[in-house]
Amino acid sequence: MLSKEKALYHQIHPFKLFVDFATGFLAVYFFWVHDIVTGLIVAFVPSLVISLAMIWTMDFTKQKNSKFGKYVARFMTRSKENLRLIGFLVMLVGGWYQSWGMILVGFAVVLYSWMYGLFYGLKVK
Repeated sequence: MLSKEKALYHQIHPFKLFVDFATGFLAVYFFWVHDIVTGLIVAFVPSLVISLAMIWTMDFTKQKNSKFGKYVARFMTRSKENLRLIGFLVMLVGGWYQSWGMILVGFAVVLYSWMYGLFYGLKVK
């Protein structure tokens, strides 16, 4: 499997999803209490380390051949990945300003970028 494919399919591995979800909300908490250094570390370091370790050491054939893998191959474009990052940054800013509204809007943007294909009734073949 090519590195580009690994970079795509590692995103849907259950462990990677867990790490991103857990550290994302923990980072929002640290921003909420204005601990920006810890917040930035928690927001980005674990995800980066886990991503690199997974891409270098794992095979993602199972993820690639799954229905979710086919969906991601078709709809998880670079622009959707960037949109996910923007949504997460909005969540962090919402945490800093203690704004549940901003956190929810940011989370909605992240969900939208993951579920883009479903919103437009597009079928995965």
